[in-house]
Amino acid sequence: TMVRIINPKYYGDSRENMLAALVDMKEKGVHFIVGGRLEQGTDDRPTFVNGEEEVKSLPPDVREMFTLLTEEEFRLDISSTEVRKRLEQSK
Repeated sequence: TMVRIINPKYYGDSRENMLAALVDMKEKGVHFIVGGRLEQGTDDRPTFVNGEEEVKSLPPDVREMFTLLTEEEFRLDISSTEVRKRLEQSK
């Protein structure tokens, strides 16, 4: 989702429009917390990505709208089946 939010494609292919929309959101108090995900790396090993590279390209005043969680802060390898099982056991 974060990658789409900062993709000029969704703002008429205009970086200026994208930045203006983000500044408008910032003025309204919007802040994004980005958790990340695993993506297949070039060496066939999954790599955790959290948008850090994409956010680096933004001006500092817009960049501060994003809190990027590290893999250690966010990632928990557990299946939804296991979550449901734990919830059921806690009842």
